[in-house]
Parts: sequence; C-alpha cells; structure tokens
Amino acid sequence: MDAAVSSPELVADPEALERLVEALRPEPVIALDTESNSFHVYRERVCLIQLSTREHDYVVDPLTVNVGPLGAVLTDGRETVLHGADYDVRCLKREYGWRLPRLFDTMAAARRLGRRELGLSALVHGQFGVRLSKTFQRSDWGRRPLDPAQLAYAALDTHFLLPLHAQLAAELEGRGATEAARAEFDRIATAEPREKVFDPEGYRRLPRARDLDPAGRGVLRALWIAREARAREADRPPFKVLAEETLVLIAQARPRTVEELARVRGVTPAVLRRMGDDVLRAVRDAAQAPGG
Repeated sequence: MDAAVSSPELVADPEALERLVEALRPEPVIALDTESNSFHVYRERVCLIQLSTREHDYVVDPLTVNVGPLGAVLTDGRETVLHGADYDVRCLKREYGWRLPRLFDTMAAARRLGRRELGLSALVHGQFGVRLSKTFQRSDWGRRPLDPAQLAYAALDTHFLLPLHAQLAAELEGRGATEAARAEFDRIATAEPREKVFDPEGYRRLPRARDLDPAGRGVLRALWIAREARAREADRPPFKVLAEETLVLIAQARPRTVEELARVRGVTPAVLRRMGDDVLRAVRDAAQAPGG
C-alpha cells in the first residue's frame, strides 16, 4: 500500500504564518520535522519546517518567511513529536534558538520498546501498512520553487507521527516505561549545535591513506586543505568538489601537468575546470616542502 495524503498547506508568507500560529495554539501535541540542504552546500541551513496536527499538514518555507512567531508556539511547553530528533533539535537551536521543552522522539520510543527496525518508513509500514516513498530523499531543499511532489513528500515525514506517537506512548505506559522514556527525551532535547570545524589532519582517516609513503601523505594533506578552501569558497560540500577516493589517487600519482592529472580516475573535466590549478599547486608545494 502506498501513502495517499492530501496536499499539505504551504506556508510561505507572513499572513499564512499568522494563520498557522493561530491554528496551532489550541493543539496539545504537534508533529515536527525539518529539511536541510547539507548534501548540497558547505554550510547547511534549515530549508523547510514540516508540522502536522491531528487534522492538517503544513510545510513552512523559512527561506521566504520569518518563522520567529512560530517559535513561540513550539517552545511554550506543548508536546512536540519528532522522529530521530537529535539532528532537528540541533538545527532548530542553531538557526532560531528554539528549545523544545516537551519532546517525544518516536525513534527513541521504538528502540526502548524493542523494535528492530527504527526508521520512520519501517515503523509506519509496521504500524499502518503504508510504505513511504524515498524519491526526494536527496533533494536540494534550498532550491526554489519546490514542486507539489516535493512538498507532499516532505509532509509525509510528520503526517503519521501523531498516530505513531499515540501507539508508542500507550505501549510505554503499559510497560511502566513512560518515566524512563521521558528522561531520555529530555536528554535528547538538550543536544546543542555542533560548530563546523575543519580538521587539517582529517585526511589520515581516508581509506588507503596509510598505504601512501611520506611524500604521498604530504601531497594528500595539501590536497585535503586545498579542497576544503575551494568548498568553502564555492559553498559546496567538499565531497562534491573532489571525491575522497580521487584525492588518494592523485596523491599516489602526483601529477605535474594538466595532462597527467586528467588521466587520474575521477578527475573529470568539471574537476579540472574547478580545481585543476589548485591540485597541481598542492602537489608542487608538497613536493617542495621539507621531506617532500
């Protein structure tokens, strides 16, 4: 059985947000999720906020509307239901300073109840016989406009959370496990944002990095740093600037010319255009360094 959910309401202007806030005020429990664009940029940001009540699904576009008024509702002490909440908690604190005082994490609850499969799709299928699509799992949520299929997909992440919450909460209560689960939810709610910190020695953890000789490791370190600088400048994830496997292959080959570099597996014309000069400079500088 496939999920069949009516189109969510898109909230993308101040008037729609005001109506949403008023609609949420009487709700004792709200389902919540976020979509970020970490797969597509160097520094991620929250691109969508999905919300569901018992009757309606909403998708808020924080790139087009100031979501500040929404925070007053979500952080006033009503229960908020999330799945795998740690990441969303960090994102919401980083972007808006929101703290969720009464969080219920359906993943943590399912784990405590002994469920083997903890993904939202597996839980929804197990509880309701519905299969959630993964079509837009790697979407660039920062691109606009979003099409209706993307919005419907995003809304499914919260659409089933409230009935799932009701079932899991009842099971926890039946087993006398509510208090312990609540303590775990409270710990999850204290998660703090993690500052993005570049480790110049992180290249050592790459597969096959240890197989390189000292000169090769020097080249790999220089490439690692050069890739990070270009990724930051271009606002792209480092792995999309130059794949890690290709970094190691370049460190093995140590090309000195564009022609030699072009023969390394994984070095596409786009890589040559985007980073060719940086790569050759890193190889040259590493070779000239003491011990290179």
